[in-house]
Amino acid sequence: MKMRTGGLMLLVLFSILAISSSQEILREFLPEDLKFSHLPNDTVLNIGVIVDEEWTSHHGLQTQDIQQLVKTTIERADEKYLALGTAKLNFRTNIKLEEDYGSDLDILVSLLDCSKSHSLSRRMEDKPLVHIAITNVDCKRITRKNGILLPYIEGQHAVVQILTDLRHSNTIKWKSYIVLNDDSIDPSLSKLVYDSLSQDAAVTSYSLENMQGNARRSEFLEDIFMKMPANDLGNRFLVICKQSLVMDVMKAAETHHLFKHKTQWVFLVTDTHSLNFDMSRFVSLGKDGYNVGFVFNASLQQASEDCSRGLTCLIEESLTQSIELYEEALEEELDVFEEVALEEWEIIMPSREERTMSVIHKIIDSKRTTGGKCNSCTKWMMEAIEIKESERVNQLEVGSWSVDLGLQFKDDLLPHVTGGFRGRTIPVGSLHYPPWMIFNRNSRGQVSEYSGLIFALLDEIAKKLNFTYVVKEPRDGKWGDSDSGAWNGLIRQVIDKEVVLSAAALSVSKERLAVVNFSETIDMQPYTFIYRRPTELSRYLLFIDPFTPMVWLYIAAMTLLIGPIFWIIHRYSYYYTFHDQINKYGLFQLQNCMWYCYGALLQQGGNILPMADSGRILIGFWWLFVMVVVTTYSGNLVAFLTFPQIEYPLNDLSQLLEKGKEDGITWGLLKDSVIESYFRDSEEPKFQEVGAHAQKHEEPGTDPNGELMQKIKYEDHVYIEFKSKLEMMMKEQYNITRQCDYALGSEEFFHERVALAFPKDSPWIEHFNIEIKRILQAGLTEKFKQDHWPSEDECSVSARGGTGTTAVVSVLDMQGSFYILFFGITVALLILLFELVMRKKVVSRDPSIIKPYTP
Repeated sequence: MKMRTGGLMLLVLFSILAISSSQEILREFLPEDLKFSHLPNDTVLNIGVIVDEEWTSHHGLQTQDIQQLVKTTIERADEKYLALGTAKLNFRTNIKLEEDYGSDLDILVSLLDCSKSHSLSRRMEDKPLVHIAITNVDCKRITRKNGILLPYIEGQHAVVQILTDLRHSNTIKWKSYIVLNDDSIDPSLSKLVYDSLSQDAAVTSYSLENMQGNARRSEFLEDIFMKMPANDLGNRFLVICKQSLVMDVMKAAETHHLFKHKTQWVFLVTDTHSLNFDMSRFVSLGKDGYNVGFVFNASLQQASEDCSRGLTCLIEESLTQSIELYEEALEEELDVFEEVALEEWEIIMPSREERTMSVIHKIIDSKRTTGGKCNSCTKWMMEAIEIKESERVNQLEVGSWSVDLGLQFKDDLLPHVTGGFRGRTIPVGSLHYPPWMIFNRNSRGQVSEYSGLIFALLDEIAKKLNFTYVVKEPRDGKWGDSDSGAWNGLIRQVIDKEVVLSAAALSVSKERLAVVNFSETIDMQPYTFIYRRPTELSRYLLFIDPFTPMVWLYIAAMTLLIGPIFWIIHRYSYYYTFHDQINKYGLFQLQNCMWYCYGALLQQGGNILPMADSGRILIGFWWLFVMVVVTTYSGNLVAFLTFPQIEYPLNDLSQLLEKGKEDGITWGLLKDSVIESYFRDSEEPKFQEVGAHAQKHEEPGTDPNGELMQKIKYEDHVYIEFKSKLEMMMKEQYNITRQCDYALGSEEFFHERVALAFPKDSPWIEHFNIEIKRILQAGLTEKFKQDHWPSEDECSVSARGGTGTTAVVSVLDMQGSFYILFFGITVALLILLFELVMRKKVVSRDPSIIKPYTP
């Protein structure tokens, strides 16, 4: 604060302030710019009042009467409450405001229609003032921090404002309404309701008037609901009626299955009051999946002297309360002001914005605790049907509504729409079935964790629908089959409603669909079979596999024949006769020609080339033949070494049946599973025969030392099951033994839809379907497979035969080449031995043989 006088003058002033209790004395000594200061001990409270003459006259008040009322109210409040300052009024009827209007105001009270009130609120948003907007019903509450909206309620019009507040608070996010109302609201009010709702939604109205007698009511409601296209109209019901009609509407709606997961109901009960507003008999009709909320009148049954209402009451209360609470805020500031020096106060003093927010909070708190004077007898309560457990219905207290404060929520009006299961713990049925459902057990054999694709999916849905779950295994450990006449296993659990759903990879079948409902398809899974992998044959002859025996025979024949052919052409060529070059050495010897051609086959060639063109042409084409043969052989050998071809004896069910007849191979499948019924009911003879001779096994698990796995490994038994389950069994076996003992059939049959099972009348299946669709669209199931499906290894990639994975060439793969080398060395040594023996015989027979000279 800038002071025009010096420090001495300031000291004198505050000395006078300290010894004087008179505000008038202080004002005489203060400089001109401090006479209307905002110090807490002497504040000028500037109050503005804006009146729209057209709007106020429509509600029966003239401008001069309002002006006189405002002036009288401020003077009375100033005298009674404002001890630390004075109030100054700025009254105007011209609503065309200056650009800086409101900058010097502390309190602004406006009497305008809804659109003008919000327009003014936007202009005043950045001004440090308290804005109290008095306006008509069906007006959205002001959400700006410095504004409060007070709707002027006439007669039963509170219903309109309640609906407006529900719509704009996003409590009812409806794009369409099916409105049913009885004679508790008159036609003019019914039109106001329609106009309010139709601003941003489609509205279809049904009148429930003139229903006399219970029989007549039931018939009338039956007729309405029977003809009503509820799905086409959006399944959003707003019922405005007396409490005597609520029960009839609920029973008729239940008869026509209108309390489904898609439907939402809000009942506005108009004729209840503070002594009779019990909704428990209606709440008790609720069932799992109901989305029903009640908004009911809890106003005083009979108006008393304290139940003031009207436009003049709102004006008086708004001005009086704001002045009183402004003074209260000043007194709180004064307590601090008197304890510090002026210089310190200039640092810590609250800004005008902070003072405004303090007053706003005090006004709201006062209305919340005392209810105010006007409309204090008007109050509505809100409750909802909440299902704590599948059979236990809870009467949920949602909140309240008052004219001044609007909606005060403790919870959601439609709790299961916004909160799903609302933290319920639901029972689900399941079995250990890797990789779909995995029960991880601790050292004591107790289940410590559930994992697998199904539980990963369930965990994701649980986050969205707000529930936790406990797993209940079926007592008989079965999946669910009706071969004995009654369903067992997981399907029995669902039928008896022991569980909310079956969290298992259940196959969808016609028989099961007759007794339970299935969710959206999670995945498509084929069946195949597992059997003992044939013992791997020795690879010592791998080097001859690139060519068939016939090709090797032709190559050997050509190698043997090309030498003599070459010798004949070379020996009898006229070229050598003409040049007199024929001798007994080099290529003129048959064995040299044969060794020459053999060396060319090994890509070694020789140092001597024939001189005649005939011999050269023959050798050239022999080299071309050798290049083709060697290149083909090398390429095929590399392929055989790095991508070995694997052929297994069982690839499809037809071969399985043949092996069963010829070699006595047996096969089996899971007992009481859907595959059993598929084989039994199939029209194809092959499947019928497989099913007829199949052994029935209990759940085998994935233990490689289990009875079934040992039977497969040592007794030529074949097991038919989901492909994913068989892959998991192979993976577990490989992880333990590091050996590939099993193979899979290449034929895949009976591609099954895998889904979750729900009771026939479950209200939650559609909620799960929505979340499953989102999960599938996001590709999360593929991620779950990556997390829980067995990773590929050397066994899985070659499990069905065909081309294996890239392999590192080992000594076993190269042993054939070593055998050839050892064979060559052995033959060479034998020939060497033969040469030595022959030399000894020759020397012993003729010892006079001349030896070559060696220096």
